[in-house]
Amino acid sequence: MNKVKIEIEYNANGLPILERLGNPYLSFRLGNPNELYIEGNQDGLLLLAKALLGMAEYVNSDGYHIHLDDLYKINNADKTFTISKSE
Repeated sequence: MNKVKIEIEYNANGLPILERLGNPYLSFRLGNPNELYIEGNQDGLLLLAKALLGMAEYVNSDGYHIHLDDLYKINNADKTFTISKSE
């Protein structure tokens, strides 16, 4: 089994730094109200993984959230992809 190590860097405010590396593609759609489909290439899926891990480790509860679609222009379906953390 292959193992992948993903490292997340944080800025001085504790926010995850998510660099656009390569040519990320990530898209998502609802198959029905109970099914979420996420599709992407390697760069896009790694960016999503880093965003999820970075948000999971973010320590403040100030409402910070990540808009992957706005920041990285990775979703051609013109839908919003927002990641936030609740306690």
